[in-house]
Amino acid sequence: MLINNVNYKMIKIIKSYIQATKYVYYLASFKDSKIPSLKFSDEHYIGLNQNKTIVRIFHSQNKKNQSIIIFPGASPYAEKHPGMMMLGDSLRKIGYNVYLPRVPSLKNLILNKDNVNWFAHCYQELVKNKIGFRDDIMIIGLSYGGASLLKATLNKKMQNPKPKSILSYGTYFSIDTALDFFITGQIKFNNKNFNIKPHEWGPIVLFYNFIDTIKSELNTKQIKKILHHRIKDEHDVVEKELNKMDDNSKEKILISNILDGKVTKKMHLIINQMIKTNKDLLEFISPKNWIDQINNKVFIMHGANDSMVPFTESTFLHQSLKNSTLLISFLYEHKEISTNRGIFFKIKEFLKLIKFNADYIKYNL
Repeated sequence: MLINNVNYKMIKIIKSYIQATKYVYYLASFKDSKIPSLKFSDEHYIGLNQNKTIVRIFHSQNKKNQSIIIFPGASPYAEKHPGMMMLGDSLRKIGYNVYLPRVPSLKNLILNKDNVNWFAHCYQELVKNKIGFRDDIMIIGLSYGGASLLKATLNKKMQNPKPKSILSYGTYFSIDTALDFFITGQIKFNNKNFNIKPHEWGPIVLFYNFIDTIKSELNTKQIKKILHHRIKDEHDVVEKELNKMDDNSKEKILISNILDGKVTKKMHLIINQMIKTNKDLLEFISPKNWIDQINNKVFIMHGANDSMVPFTESTFLHQSLKNSTLLISFLYEHKEISTNRGIFFKIKEFLKLIKFNADYIKYNL
């Protein structure tokens, strides 16, 4: 009996490393040019608003295989995002059925409390109508969606069945420290200071959501309108609208800085005002305030050079969770596999990535 148990454990370890190695290879070799030829189906689930909502499904060769639901961050591309497609296809190839549900408000870059309720509702709908009641469902939350997903697991709708595990990629721990990074571009880790130029997407999302919630002499409707065009990648429209404006207008200067990812002292004051006005929402979606209630096993992954959310946020998350595994990778960044390192460094980072994913796969077997 003891020998059989040892053999079973060895088989699980070997299987997990084989699957993890394949998975990392598929991630590293993925190219956006492959997207038009990927195999998937677009189906629907009933959303929180009772409307049919798209869920993109990457089926493995066996539809009875284990399922993974990948919840999105705030992105206008939603399930069509190249990163989502890369994950869906790579996980499908190693035997998982992968679900990429659309969350309409996140597709429109709207940050609100309903995103959390939508995640829980979506999980329940997919379990009832697509996956079935199983105790081995894996869930993944990306960027902003990672924090919303952690919060959603406290909802009764996600208790039966409970997900086997949660994987959080590139999410934040505290809104305060995440916003401080947007403003300064500085992070502190192991008593060392790091400077990373913040991604412009952070200020864009922040101002788009909250600029019209504060009292201001600025034409907030005009600002929000142009940011909306940027969110939709309508760069020509953005340029035309900006060209119509006086070069010295406060609105044009602010919009230009937002789009360039530059946070001036005046913008800092506006951000502080927006934070104060929307304190209730920001505290609600900040894991720092409720993370002690999470009992699930959580795997945490973050790119060290992530310019959207600093990797230190994931270290704080890891330190505050009861049961978590953390990987800070200098190879896998927010959007893609980095290629600007030496060969020996890359090998070392690939091995770390394989081990992390092997542990993840083994835990969920």
